[in-house]
Amino acid sequence: MTDLRLELLGPPVVLRDGLPVTFDTRKAVALLALLAVTGREHSREQLADLLWPEADSTKGRASLRRTLSVSAAVMGAGLTISRAAVSLELGAVQVDVPEFEALIARSDAESLERAVQLYRDDFLSGFVLRGCPDFEEWQAAVAEGLRQALARGLQRLVAACIAEGDLERATGHARRWLQLDPLHEPAHQAIIRLHGWAGQRSAAMRQYRSLVRVLDRDLAVRPLPETTRLYDDVRAGRLGPPPAPSVVRAAEPPAAAAPEPPVGALEVSGAAGIWPLVGREAELAALRAAWRATGTAGRVVAIAGQAGSGKTRLITEFRTEATQPPRPAVVLAARCYDGETALPFVLAADLLRTALAVRPDLPDMLPAQTAAMAGRLVPALAAAHPDSVAPALDSPVAVTRLYAAIADTLLAATKGGAAAGPGGAPAGPGGAPAGPAGVLVVEDVQWADSSSLGLLAYLVRRLTDWPLLLVLSWQAEQAGRLRVLRTALGEAEDQSLGEMIEPGLLGPEAIGALLDLDGMPRVEVDQLMAETRGLPMLVREYIEALRSAGDEPGGQGPPTADWWPPASVRDLLRARLQAVSEPTRQMLTGAAVLGSDNDADLLRAVSGRGEDEIVEAIDEALARSLLTEIPPPAAGEAPSYGFPYEALRRTAYESATLARRRLLHGRAADILTRRYERDPATTRAATVADHLQLAGRDGEAAQWWWRAAQSARDLYAHAEAHAHLVRALALGYPQLPGRIALGEVLVVLGRYREALAEFETAAALAGAGASDGADASDGADDDEGASASDLAVQAGIEHKLADVHHRLGDWDLAEAHLAVVTELVAGAEPGRLARAEADRAVVAYRRGDTEQAAAFGRAALSSARGAADRGATAQALNVLGMLAARVGDTAAAETYLRDSLAEARQRSELGAAVAALNNLARLLAETGRNREALQVASEALELGSELGDQHRVAALHTNMADLLHADGQGDAAMAHLKEAARRFASVDVGDAPRPEIWTLVEW
Repeated sequence: MTDLRLELLGPPVVLRDGLPVTFDTRKAVALLALLAVTGREHSREQLADLLWPEADSTKGRASLRRTLSVSAAVMGAGLTISRAAVSLELGAVQVDVPEFEALIARSDAESLERAVQLYRDDFLSGFVLRGCPDFEEWQAAVAEGLRQALARGLQRLVAACIAEGDLERATGHARRWLQLDPLHEPAHQAIIRLHGWAGQRSAAMRQYRSLVRVLDRDLAVRPLPETTRLYDDVRAGRLGPPPAPSVVRAAEPPAAAAPEPPVGALEVSGAAGIWPLVGREAELAALRAAWRATGTAGRVVAIAGQAGSGKTRLITEFRTEATQPPRPAVVLAARCYDGETALPFVLAADLLRTALAVRPDLPDMLPAQTAAMAGRLVPALAAAHPDSVAPALDSPVAVTRLYAAIADTLLAATKGGAAAGPGGAPAGPGGAPAGPAGVLVVEDVQWADSSSLGLLAYLVRRLTDWPLLLVLSWQAEQAGRLRVLRTALGEAEDQSLGEMIEPGLLGPEAIGALLDLDGMPRVEVDQLMAETRGLPMLVREYIEALRSAGDEPGGQGPPTADWWPPASVRDLLRARLQAVSEPTRQMLTGAAVLGSDNDADLLRAVSGRGEDEIVEAIDEALARSLLTEIPPPAAGEAPSYGFPYEALRRTAYESATLARRRLLHGRAADILTRRYERDPATTRAATVADHLQLAGRDGEAAQWWWRAAQSARDLYAHAEAHAHLVRALALGYPQLPGRIALGEVLVVLGRYREALAEFETAAALAGAGASDGADASDGADDDEGASASDLAVQAGIEHKLADVHHRLGDWDLAEAHLAVVTELVAGAEPGRLARAEADRAVVAYRRGDTEQAAAFGRAALSSARGAADRGATAQALNVLGMLAARVGDTAAAETYLRDSLAEARQRSELGAAVAALNNLARLLAETGRNREALQVASEALELGSELGDQHRVAALHTNMADLLHADGQGDAAMAHLKEAARRFASVDVGDAPRPEIWTLVEW
C-alpha cells in the first residue's frame, strides 16, 4: 500500500513512500491543503471558483480537471473524484494539521511535546497563490488559528514541565512561546520566573529589560505592574520555589482565555471568575422565558448589537444556567469567523462536529439517508451506514434535503437533555423531548458562509416541527448579508416564535452597581460614562486598564488619560476603522479632527470628498455604528454626526499621520473661520483657535484665543476666559493687553495674588513703553515723554491695582494707587477721574474719614455728570448713598441708591447695578422693610452670581443669610451662610492673613 503524507505546517511538502513529490502547478498543492484541512468534500464548482476566480465557468472547470489529473497521479486512492465533487480520503493520507490539532488539545506533556514538534512553521509558510483572494484569506485565517493554538499549547506545556520539575525544558518552550509574539507579556513573565527559580538573576534582568525596550519601541508603554513586581522579587531574592505538582492546574490558562470549544456550553463551570454581568437582567430574562416556552415547537432569539455590546457575555451566562444540574440541557454551540465566508457549509460542519462530540453514538441513532446526507459534511456521521450514498447537490431540492438532514441530526443530538443515555430519552407528549429543550447557539452570524446562512433561515422557518431553542447573535453594523435570515426571523416573530434582543449601552445605575463590587478600582461613574458611553466592552477594558496601570481598589486611578484607550481596545477599534471603504475612512479622520458633532457639509469640506461620496460614507459609518446621528435641534435644520464614544474618536485621530492631521486642522480652521464671520453664534472662536494651533499656525491661533477669551468674558465664563488667555499669551499674543486681561479675570475669580502679579507685570511693560518714547538726554519725566494713550493705559493699570488692594483691605496702598490715577488723568479723562474719585471716597469711607469721603463723592458726581458718563455717575451716586446711610439720612440714601440703580441700568453697568441693589437691600432692612429688602437682595444675588465675582458673591450670600435669619427662615439662612463661607475661603490672598476679606458687606 502506498504511504501518503501531507505536511502543511511549514512550507508544504507532499510525501509518497517517504519521498517528496512535486507538482507542475501550485494550485495542486492548494487543492490538497484545502481538502486536507477542511476534512470534507467540495463541489467542482466551489473549487473552480476558489482557485480560478477570474476565469469563466468553462475555463475554470477545465483548469480544475487538469489539476485533478496531476494530483490524482500522485495521490492515487487518497483522492476521491466524482463527477460532482472532490474529497481527500483521510484514512489513506496522513496530514499533520489534524494530528497537531488533536495533540495540542490534550493536557498531558507527552502529547503537547509531539504537537510542538509537528509545528515546523506557520501553516503553508512561504506558499503564495496569487490571484486567488478567497484562498489567501482562508489560508491566513487557518494559519492564525493554528498559531494561536500553538501559543496556548506552549503555555500549557510550560506549566506541565514546571510541574515535572524540568525547568530547563520549560524555559526552552517558553522562549518558543515568546517567539510567536515578542509583545506577549505573560511569556516574558514565564521566562523571568524560570530564570529566577534557576537562580539566574542576571538572565532575568536581561529578559525584563528586553521587555521594557520592546514595549517602549513598539507600543510606547511600560510593563504591567505585576511584571515589575515579579522582576523586583527575583532581583531581591524573594521569589518562592516552583509550585508542587498538586498546584499544577493553577498554572494552566483559565478556561475563559481558550478558544470556543466544540461543546462550548458543556465546559462552562459557572459564573465564578467571569466578568460580572450587570445591566442585562431584562435580556437574560427574555432568554430564560424563550427556553421555558420551547416545547413541541421551537423558538428563535436573535441578539443584535454593535461590537462590544456584551452579546457573548450574555449568551455565556445563559449557557451556564442552561447546563446546570439537576436537569442540564444539551447546548450545541458554534461561532463564525471573519475570513470563512467564502467556504461553503463551514458553520454547518462545525455544528455537526459539535453534535457528534456531544453524542458519540449519534451515527447509530440516525436513519441511513439522514446519516448519508449529513456525512457529506462530517463523514464520521455516516460510519454506521457505509452502503448509503447521498445524492448529489445538483438542485435546490437536494440542498433542501441536506438542510433537513442537518436539522434532524442536530435535534437527535439534543434529545433527552445532557443526561440522556446512548439511545436518547423517550419523547414526551406530542414528540417533545422529555428533558429540557436543547439549545443551539451560533455567534457572530454576520460572518457565516452563504450556505450556512441558508441553513439557519431554513431552521427558523421550520420551528413548528423543530423543538429546539435557536440563539443567534450578530453585529448590527455588519448585518447587510443577513437579509434572508432576518426576513425569516420576522416571520417567526409574527408567529410568536421569535424574538429580537438588542443589548443597549449600560446606564449609570448598572455601572455604579459594577463599581460597587469587591475588587473594583475607585473611579467616578460620570468619568466612566464620559469615556465609554456605557459600551460594555469599553467599560470592562477601562476598568482593566486602571488595574494594569497600577491602581489598587480604593485608589484614585492614574493621574492622566494617556493610557486610554488601552492597546486591546485600540486594536479592536482600529480593525473596525480599517474595514470601511477609503472615502469613509477619510471622512472619519475628518470627523475625528473636528472633534465634536458636525454636520455633513462640514465633514465634506474638511475631508475633501464629494457630496455623493460623503453621503455614502456617512451611511456606511452609521450602518457600522462608527458614527451616531444627532437629530437637529429644530425643524428644517440638518442633523449632525459624532462618534459614539471618545475612545473611537481618539483611535481614528491617532490612526492618521501627523502631517495629515495638521493639514485637516488647517482646513477645519479656514472653514470654521468663514462660518464664524457669517454668523458668530454658530461657531466657537475657541474651536477655530484650537484647530489653528494644532495646524501649527501659532500667530493666527493666538489672535483667535484672544477672541475666544473675549467671548467667554462676555458670557461671564471667567475660568474658560483665563484658560484661553493663557494660551493666547503662550502663542505670542501682545503681552501688555494680555496681562491686563488676565489680571482682570483673576480678580473676578478671587485669585488676588496672581492678579497683582499680572497687573504689576503689565505696569512694568507699560512703563517701559513710555520710557522708550522719551528722550533720555532732555531730563524730562517719563510722564512728559509718554503719549496720552500710554498715560491712559498706565492709569487703567494703577486703578486695577488699587481695586485689588482695596478688596484685600489695604486702604493705604489702595489710596496711593488711586492718587496716581488722579494725577495721570486730571484734565484728560473726566470719566476715569470720576471713577477714581468715587473709589477714593469708598476708601476714605472704609478708613472712617467721613468728611473726606463726602468731598470725594461730591467731586466724583460732578466729574461724572460733566463727562456725561452714566457708569461713573452710578458709581458716584452709590457711594453718596453709602455715606448718607452712615450719617442716618436714610431718605437721601435711598434716593441716591435708587438713582444709582437707574443710571446703571441705563448703561447696562451690571456691576454698578449689583452694588446699588446690595446697598439698597441693606438700607431697606435697616428701615424695617424686610420683605422688600429680601426681594432686592434676591435680585442682587441673582445678578451678582451671573457676573461671577467670587468675593462679592460671597458677600451677597452673607447679606442674604442675615435677611433670611431676621425673617425667621433659619434653614435657608444657614444654607446661604455655608455658601458664603465656601466662597470666602476660596479667595486667594497670598501668605499673609487678611481678615478684611471676610468682612466685606458693601461696596
